Amino acid sequence: MVQGDCLKYLPKIPDESIDLIVTDPPYNVLGKTQEWDDKGDIKEYMNWTILWLRQCYRVLKQNTACYVFWSQKYIKEFLNLDINFRIERMLVWHHSNLAKPTNKMYLWTYDPIFYLTKGKPNFKASFLEKENVDVFQYPKPQSNWRGELFRFHPTSKPVELIKKLIKPTTQEGSVVLDPFLGSGTTMLACLETNRNCIGIEIEPKYVEICKKRLNWGSTLGDVEFKYEVIS
Repeated sequence: MVQGDCLKYLPKIPDESIDLIVTDPPYNVLGKTQEWDDKGDIKEYMNWTILWLRQCYRVLKQNTACYVFWSQKYIKEFLNLDINFRIERMLVWHHSNLAKPTNKMYLWTYDPIFYLTKGKPNFKASFLEKENVDVFQYPKPQSNWRGELFRFHPTSKPVELIKKLIKPTTQEGSVVLDPFLGSGTTMLACLETNRNCIGIEIEPKYVEICKKRLNWGSTLGDVEFKYEVIS
């Protein structure tokens, strides 16, 4: 696990050394109400997105994939990004909306997940138990590691959903990268599916949540924990 800015750490990762990327970057829809989500105007945000996605492409091995959670608001902008990846498919995470009902507009009940490829990944549909559909239905996480009724992170994703993405596109022992680790869901999914994980998170408070969720530093079989802070 690395605490710091992914754009500072990604260049340190060797070319073609990663088997899969699964990540949930800031959506840039909450603005200044949430500091971690404020990436400037749309032009700044998309330029920033291009920078980290190009690094992701560089570090991925040939014939691998990258899953990127995204917002409904900027689907068109993502489709027009100047990146090397092939946009293979837009998957959908369908969930209930936790906001109060409103008569202003339809409530969003899904998040897009872009399935990007580098070459031709070996997709193992058998891991999806013959349910290799493009819509996944999971409720939003609602409790933390103590069972208290709130999420680890305001935009946390279900562990089972991340496992559903990891299994068909990797094998046990593969290295999975998450440049926006958040509260550690990708790392936990990797731990539970016997994959290795490199997670990068800029916010110290979420790094601490990650450590608690993963029981960081404990003796869990042959699991090895490494932690680094960059500035």
